[in-house]
Amino acid sequence: MNPGDAQLCAQSELQGGESLVWSGPADPGRSAMSALPAALFGIPFAAVAFSMMSKAYHGTHNLANQHNTLASGFSALPLFGLPFLLIGLGVALSPLWVYLKGRSGVYAVTNRRVMLITGTSSRSVKSINPTDIAGVNYRERPDGRGDVLIRTNSVVRTNSGTTQITVGLYGVPNVKEVAGLVMKLRTQPVAS
Repeated sequence: MNPGDAQLCAQSELQGGESLVWSGPADPGRSAMSALPAALFGIPFAAVAFSMMSKAYHGTHNLANQHNTLASGFSALPLFGLPFLLIGLGVALSPLWVYLKGRSGVYAVTNRRVMLITGTSSRSVKSINPTDIAGVNYRERPDGRGDVLIRTNSVVRTNSGTTQITVGLYGVPNVKEVAGLVMKLRTQPVAS
C-alpha cells in the first residue's frame, strides 16, 4: 500500500471532530519479523507431534500385521497427535499470517488516538487512547525507519504474574517524528 492510500484509509476511520496528524502503511516484513520468536517454538512442537504420530502409526500398523487382523490398514491412535501437529504448524507459520495480514495495514496518529487498521473488505481498527498509553519507545535504523513500541496500561495475566501489553508500529518512516507524535498525544489533555 502506498502512503496516499494509507492516508485515505485512515481518513475514512476518523470520528467527528477528529483530525489526522500522521498516517502511513504498515511494513508487513517488519511485522512478520516480530512473530519470528513464536515461530521458532512452533517448529520443534510440530516436529515432535509429527514424530509421535509417525511412531504411533508404525507401531499400530506393525502390531496389526503381526496378529493378522482385518484392521491392519487403519488405527485411530496416530490421529490423537493431529491437533498438536496443527497447532505447531500454525505457530510455525505465524510470520506468514502476520505478513499477509500486514500487507493491508495502516498506522495512524490523530489528535485523539493511535489507530492500527488492518483488512480491506472487512476492516478492523484497533484504537489506543491517550489514557491507555503507559510509555513510548522506538528503535531507529540507519535509514531513519524503525519501530514505535507503545506500552499500554492493559495487562495479560500469566502463570508468573502479569505482563503489560506492548503494541508495535513496525517499519515506520521517520520513526523519531512518529514516536514524538505518540508521546505528545500521551501527554496532551483528553479531547472531548
